[in-house]
Amino acid sequence: MRRIPEDSVNPRVKDYHWGDFTSGLFEAKDKGFETTLLLDHDSNVTEGPGFNVFAVFGDRVVTSDHGVLHGITRATVLEMCVEAGLKTEARALPIEEFWQADEVFMSSSGGGVIPVAQVDDRHFSNGAAGPVASGLRKRYFDWIMRDAYRTPIKAP
Repeated sequence: MRRIPEDSVNPRVKDYHWGDFTSGLFEAKDKGFETTLLLDHDSNVTEGPGFNVFAVFGDRVVTSDHGVLHGITRATVLEMCVEAGLKTEARALPIEEFWQADEVFMSSSGGGVIPVAQVDDRHFSNGAAGPVASGLRKRYFDWIMRDAYRTPIKAP
């Protein structure tokens, strides 16, 4: 299943069009997988239902700049990467390049940074959570406890 083209539905705007994701999820479940990751019509990685995708190549983290929601969590993860000393690239991510990644992780507002061990038959970081993704996951939960990201609510 391919991501619906940007000239049909703008992915940078949160919407409830999930036709492509729903079809992709059915296909993934039929093949025994948990979720789906959609490509655009040029075979570039885009996003999954409710999550952005990041590929790690050494000290570089690459995520798509098109066909994806440019949400708060995605922006936060990119900021965390910089704080962790990683280089970030938001650009087209061809599937051929994606397969060569050292690690892969997702981000979602509900789950933070989620390491990915396998996509299709490809195992990343020896089939376990990699060190970069694991470090960013810990950093994410540390960040959400910072006063700058919290608004205290006083009881009446």
